[in-house]
Amino acid sequence: MARFKNIGSIVRKERDRLWRTSPGLCLQSLWEQAAGAEIAASTRVDTFKDGVMIVSCKSGGWACELKLSANDLTRRLNALDPPEEVREIRFVHQARGTGKSRK
Repeated sequence: MARFKNIGSIVRKERDRLWRTSPGLCLQSLWEQAAGAEIAASTRVDTFKDGVMIVSCKSGGWACELKLSANDLTRRLNALDPPEEVREIRFVHQARGTGKSRK
């Protein structure tokens, strides 16, 4: 049993290390769990800074629809115990071919 506790500790330390070096990687995985497969297939985590996560959507329709669910999705994401609390999720439509986000 002690071996499993050690493995859990190692996994948590590694998760926290990855979070510090690249919060987007950790958040993308948690985002897929919190949002579900359909939403995750049409979105991606762009940035995370000061508790605000920016999620890029494939269409303006997705961005508008998800804005209505932002509070619920934030609660579900935080329930998955990220190393840092997500205070707000902002959804943007990724303009095709420009590399710039529109709100």
